[in-house]
Amino acid sequence: MNDKTEEFEKLVELNRDALYRIAYRLAGNRDDAEDLLMEALTEAWESFRHFRLGTDFVRWVATIMTHTFLDWRRKNNHYEFVSLDEPREDDEGAEPIDLPEDSDDPESVAVKRAFWDAANKALNELPPEFKTVVVLVDMEGLSYEEAARALNCPIGTIRSRLHRARILLREKLKDWL
Repeated sequence: MNDKTEEFEKLVELNRDALYRIAYRLAGNRDDAEDLLMEALTEAWESFRHFRLGTDFVRWVATIMTHTFLDWRRKNNHYEFVSLDEPREDDEGAEPIDLPEDSDDPESVAVKRAFWDAANKALNELPPEFKTVVVLVDMEGLSYEEAARALNCPIGTIRSRLHRARILLREKLKDWL
């Protein structure tokens, strides 16, 4: 194995959780997230000679992943998203993902779960270009500049999409706010 291969594998291993989290948030379900991550990592490997060591590997792969996700959406307009809290119908015997709760109080647990169901639904109902900006900036913490580079568009477009996405989310979640 050469140094390039070892360095790539090391970076992937160190950042696996963050990369999967981005893929999952974009794709909306486990199977598609795994496919998206694998495709993005394949493209990253093929372009690894262009990666500058010392720069942010997660941001670099997230850029590739975002382009891949948007390409998928363009090719398949009827893409379906599923909830994090509900098992897919084709997963026999599957249970919802068990996320840790801060409180044992059943009422607050139920309210939190209902809110996150509504928030997840609202996010998945956004147009793909809005959802992508929300995931990159608000959920993954990319700066406007980094998101603009990732999406290959002007920073003003990022700000506009984020502003419009937040308005749509606020409207969809107005009963919770």
